[in-house]
Amino acid sequence: MLMLRASTPFAYAKVDKLDAEEARHLRAQYLIHKVLEEKSPAVRSRPPALARVKARIGVRLKKLRLTVRSVRVRACRTLRWHLRNLRRLVAIGGQGSGETAGSPS
Repeated sequence: MLMLRASTPFAYAKVDKLDAEEARHLRAQYLIHKVLEEKSPAVRSRPPALARVKARIGVRLKKLRLTVRSVRVRACRTLRWHLRNLRRLVAIGGQGSGETAGSPS
């Protein structure tokens, strides 16, 4: 089989006889190259300001996530501290003489 390729990549090949599988492969390569050529200018034409906005949004979301995590950790610590104090108060109240500070004796 004699294949002569053109100088451009993914161009159709001129051959005397082309296998059906090779023809499908060359056609697929050509279509992929054509789609990539169409997509490339669209990607390049994206305004750089949009990329900066996306980056700023990402940084702000990350900061927000860290802030929420730290607030949650502080809230859990505070709750544990209050529950520990409450347990102590309940335990001390149960072990006392049964008299309250304001009752007459």
